Amino acid sequence: MKRFLSVTLTVILALSLIACGKKNTTDAVSLGKELMEQASGFPEMKTITSSDKDAEINFSTLCDFDYSKVNSYYYAYAADGTAPEIAVVSLKNTDDTADLMSAIKDHQKTREGTMQEYSSDQVQMVGSFILTQKNGTVGYFIGQGSADLEKTFKKEVK
Repeated sequence: MKRFLSVTLTVILALSLIACGKKNTTDAVSLGKELMEQASGFPEMKTITSSDKDAEINFSTLCDFDYSKVNSYYYAYAADGTAPEIAVVSLKNTDDTADLMSAIKDHQKTREGTMQEYSSDQVQMVGSFILTQKNGTVGYFIGQGSADLEKTFKKEVK
């Protein structure tokens, strides 16, 4: 009986570890601030983060995604309504990365449609967005120097 319980508990433990994705420890707020400091040629930006009072409600400004799966986030967007954006989202579980990236792509498509309607000169910039991920952290960049922001993102995310 002891052997049976021991084997059963071992199997349950192994299955629970297999079912869980890798945990993520990236601080999206710190990384986002670093990227914002690096961003050159960006207009004045408004910023919302997971450290804010209404973090969960404000997250919906970026995308439609289950906030309970988010570890931390940083989102900066142009105060004047133009195209530039910087977002970093660190997930609690790496298994949710594809779903988050899909939600951010939906956001990008909405932004592109808005720009076509109101600021046609910004459409190309929105269409040249960068959406990348590493180890359960997602980066989203629109604006001059986005490729450099992506390099820093990939270097800093562990």
